[in-house]
Amino acid sequence: MRTPSFTLKQLNYFVTAARLGKIATAAIELNISQSAITTAILDLENQLGAELLDRHPGGVTLTYRGQMFMAHAENILGAANDAQRAPFRADATAEGVVRVHATYVVCGYFLLPVIAKVRRLYPKIEIVLNEAPRQECERALKSGEADIAVLLTSNLADSDGLESQRALRSRRQLWVGSGSALLQKTEVSLYEVRDLPYVFLQVDDGEKVTRSYWQKYGLEPNVQFRTASMEALREWIALGMGVTIVADIVFRPWSLDGRKIERIPIFEGVPSMDIGLAWRRGADLSPAAVVLKDFVMQASCQIAGVD
Repeated sequence: MRTPSFTLKQLNYFVTAARLGKIATAAIELNISQSAITTAILDLENQLGAELLDRHPGGVTLTYRGQMFMAHAENILGAANDAQRAPFRADATAEGVVRVHATYVVCGYFLLPVIAKVRRLYPKIEIVLNEAPRQECERALKSGEADIAVLLTSNLADSDGLESQRALRSRRQLWVGSGSALLQKTEVSLYEVRDLPYVFLQVDDGEKVTRSYWQKYGLEPNVQFRTASMEALREWIALGMGVTIVADIVFRPWSLDGRKIERIPIFEGVPSMDIGLAWRRGADLSPAAVVLKDFVMQASCQIAGVD
């Protein structure tokens, strides 16, 4: 088997640019020049024999092949990080059971790779995972049924009985189909969106949060469809049947049948989606729970496109 000629640096530049959607923003994130990122990604594409990014005035988006390669690139970078850290873990002997509650978005788009990594590196730690609504996560923490929860800390209701720590912040943007006339703009206002057919994603308090910032500006979206299915949401948008405002962490540029989805920044101050950890106030986390907590925080640092 021929050894791949691309480098970890090229993969890192590609993944960062793809996540952030702009070469300029990736350059700031990585503290290098735009030309260095552009050259590295072009070299990577030449080595692979395929375009990975579509370049356009608003930034960059993944091509269909780029989307497929992205998952491999992220896995390679994650494995390299593990290889660098594994021989030097001071807490390698940690063991025990960690009862974890997590919400829908967190399980599907953030937490599972973290759990897989902990299980691989700490075989004596048993993680018992339960997916539940945010309200159930909070109840389980307070009753002692869960040791730790990974959820949307921006939606927490019991700030007195629970302690929390934000791991990452993901901005919300407007999703549109590739044929939308709004793509001519670098950003849009909620006033321009209010009359367009709108889709509510009904998971993790999605409609409640969305209505709160629309109402802040005295506006009401033109709701045409509600769904708890992320794939149904993507298909609706990709077909040009409507628009939605959803966090970047769940964004994928393609629907299941290969139709393109684009994002546009919102002019008004739309709140971010904050993902983090929560536990019962005053509780002492076990060594195994601390390991999981640390890995969640480390994982957040490796995800581009969030603060």
